[in-house]
Amino acid sequence: MRIAVDIDDTIANTNELLLVYADKYDKLYKEGKGIIDKDCYKFNGMYDWTEEDRNHFLETYMVEVFEKVDVKEHVREVIKKLRMDGNEIIFITTRDGAFIDDSYTLTKTWLDRNNIEYDMIVAGDKRKSDYADTLAFDLFIDDSIKNCTKVNEKGVECWLFDTIYNRDCHDFKRVSNWLEVYDSFNSML
Repeated sequence: MRIAVDIDDTIANTNELLLVYADKYDKLYKEGKGIIDKDCYKFNGMYDWTEEDRNHFLETYMVEVFEKVDVKEHVREVIKKLRMDGNEIIFITTRDGAFIDDSYTLTKTWLDRNNIEYDMIVAGDKRKSDYADTLAFDLFIDDSIKNCTKVNEKGVECWLFDTIYNRDCHDFKRVSNWLEVYDSFNSML
């Protein structure tokens, strides 16, 4: 089976680290009001920032966050088991090209440094649903409701990785950790 997996907030604790850097940015460049709406996604409305503030933050810290972000618990062992069971793992990420010069190399370096096995990496600014047909993946795991919806429209089963900003969605199978991903995968076979 071909399994496409998102990176940020699916195998990496990206949002947690982004919040650390956002607080730092808020104190350095803004009035330091902090978070005004913790349930927002990608800082749109989370802080009292303008679009220019958000872009300046991303330009300043995005690459560093992607280089330093921690791997979610049990990712390495579950991905390894899935591959040993004969499945193909495709990491697919649309890290923002406006703030990152080479998202493929950044992603590959991070995966390799963290000893995460894979068969393919797809990185860029195309929508993930654009790859559903060409890569013919059977299962897609992501934290984004929008990405799951668009990929599901292509006939691919989608699992929504639980985060604070997607808890109201019940349109997809939800998974909250990588041991649950493995158990759910084995129970569907």
